[in-house]
Order: sequence, then C-alpha cells, then structure tokens
Amino acid sequence: MLGLEDRLLAGRSLGDPLADAVVQEFRDLPGGSGWTILDAALQPGAELPEIPPALHDLLTPILEPPAWLDVSLADAGALAFWKGGAAPISLSLAAGSLAFGYQSGFLVRPLAATGRLERMASRRMGETARWVVDVTTPGGMHPGAAGVASSVRVRLVHALVRDHLLRSGDWDVEEWGVPISATDALVTAIGGFHVIPLRAMRDLGVRHTAAELEALTHLWRWTAFVMGVPEETLPESYAQSCELIDAALELDPGPTEDSEKLMHALLHHGVPLDRFLPTPANVPAEFLVTQVLGMFTRRWMGDAMADALGVPSSPLRHLTPALRPLQLARDVVKWTGVLGSEERLVAREIAGVKRTLRTGGAARTALHPQRVAREPVVRHAA
Repeated sequence: MLGLEDRLLAGRSLGDPLADAVVQEFRDLPGGSGWTILDAALQPGAELPEIPPALHDLLTPILEPPAWLDVSLADAGALAFWKGGAAPISLSLAAGSLAFGYQSGFLVRPLAATGRLERMASRRMGETARWVVDVTTPGGMHPGAAGVASSVRVRLVHALVRDHLLRSGDWDVEEWGVPISATDALVTAIGGFHVIPLRAMRDLGVRHTAAELEALTHLWRWTAFVMGVPEETLPESYAQSCELIDAALELDPGPTEDSEKLMHALLHHGVPLDRFLPTPANVPAEFLVTQVLGMFTRRWMGDAMADALGVPSSPLRHLTPALRPLQLARDVVKWTGVLGSEERLVAREIAGVKRTLRTGGAARTALHPQRVAREPVVRHAA
C-alpha cells in the first residue's frame, strides 16, 4: 500500500473521471440542455434512471451514499463549524484558507490561468461564500439537499476548467500534473476548509472539543467525496487530516509568479466596499480592510511567506491575542442560554451572512457550471 506522500503525488496525475465524462457528454447535447438536466436531477426526489449515463454514474454514489456516511454526525460538524460565530469564520477563510491556497503552486496555477480571482475577486469570493454556507448549514449535506447540489455544480465547474486548460495547448501536464487534480481537490477541501481555518479560529480563541473536531472531519470528508475526491484517499480522523495537509505542504513547490497578484486581489478587491459605503469613505475603508486582512494573513502564514506574497506588515498583528477574551465572553453568554439553543444561534449566524452577501451584491447561488461554460475561462497557463 502506498504511503501518504506517494498517494498525494500519484493524485497529481488524476483528474475526476466521472465529472470529466459528464462534461464530454454534455458537449454533445444540443443547446446547453445538459445543464437543465443537471438542475432537474439535483432536485430532491429526482429519478436518476431517466438521465444521461455519465451524469447517472456521477450522481449515483452521491444520492445513494456510502455506508460510512452518518448525516447526523455531519450535521453536528455543521453546528461546530459555526461555533465561534461569523466573524472568526470570515477571517479564518479569507486570511487563512485563501492565503493557504496562494502558497501552493499546484493550487495557484489553474486559478491564475482563468484570471477569475484577479479580475473578479469579490464576485468569486461571494460565490465561494455561498457554497460554504450551503455546505455548513445543518441538513445541507443530506443527499439531495442544497449543499450537495452546490458541491456537485462546483465539481463540474472544476471539470470544465480542467477541460479548457487541457485543450488550450498551454498546459504542461508532465511538469504541472493534471489541472485541478484529485490531490488538489483533496487538499482544498480538507486543508482549505477544514484544517487551516480551524487552526486560525483556534488562534482567535475558538475552541472545539475532540468530538466536535471529529464531527467536522466527517462533514468535510463527505463534502470532499461529493466533490470527487477518491474515497480511498479521504482522512478518517482529525489527526489524519492534519497529517495529510502537513505532508501536502511539504511536497508543494511553493508560490508561483501569479501568487502575489492573487494575494493583492484578495487584500484590495476581495470586499466590495462600494456596496456598503459612500464613495468618499471607500479609500480609508479599503486601507483598513487591507491592513486587517494583511495582519491576520501574515500572522498565520509567517513572515517569510508573507514577504514573498507581498502581504503588508502591520504592528496590529501583535494585538490578535487581545481578541481572545472577546471570544471567551461570547462563549460565556452562550453558556447561560439567554441567546437560545445552539441550533437557533447557528441559524441566526447563517441568516446574517446571507443578508451580508445580498447587500454586497454576491451571486444568489454558488457558481453554476452553465455560467462558466459560456465564459472564455482560459487566460494563460504560464
């Protein structure tokens, strides 16, 4: 049996055969009708026998899930995800998870080739936020629910981008591996949305019990499976998740020439301030947002990598420990029960995030593959 590092390296040469087959199948259908079929198949209670073969093969193991899936444990993971509140989650995802991705040449290269984050930073972040909300809403990852549907759509977006890059003639498979490979999908799901944000939230004072960590692992293990990660590579515990991500970072070649551009887009254009503030206030507000995001990014990735990615230095980074008492105070108030049950608290947090996304002009749903199929996604692959 291959060791962890060998499995990660082998996964660089593997895409997502089931999703790739759907993209090829839909290309032969008239007038983009495949995407209409996809939407119908993702409705709760949809009958799979009537859909095209490749789509049937992709959806069957998702809507008829493996025996190890425990939806109640996944729901517990969703509740645990929101334990610290929306503010620590937002910071940990922006300054922790996205910054984690920009350290990786493997993850940066296909993203930079599309130009989407550099040109449309706030829109893409809004689409990602919608997907995260869908996945982490309790009940959202039940077979047939919104989180599963969003994850399948994002999986097919990845397949479309992979297809475009491979057919562009500019992608060096021998040097770079398959774009958005199986290992990339694994590292993104388990690292970018599980291990890395949990480490960041812990620094902010959010504490999870051992049981909550395992529930979170189950949620992201199932989400990664829905996103096309091979089942045999999925971690079965939080400890395995951490081991996997640490090994992946050791194997990564490091940032590319595009990493700093993407980091600049995140820091300067990731938050659509013009949607929230009058024009005269945009300049000082952008400066403040850049400083705050840069402060946490530098703290969590370290000075050497932050310097390489052009992250501004701020003396405020040393004030981060002062935020922990605020989190403790929030926890104390929660424990009194005056704010209601955990379920009600999480529902309010999610509703607040959705309102913020609407105010910020974010897309109403996670990214849909039909929209990507209409766009010229490849800018360059160098």
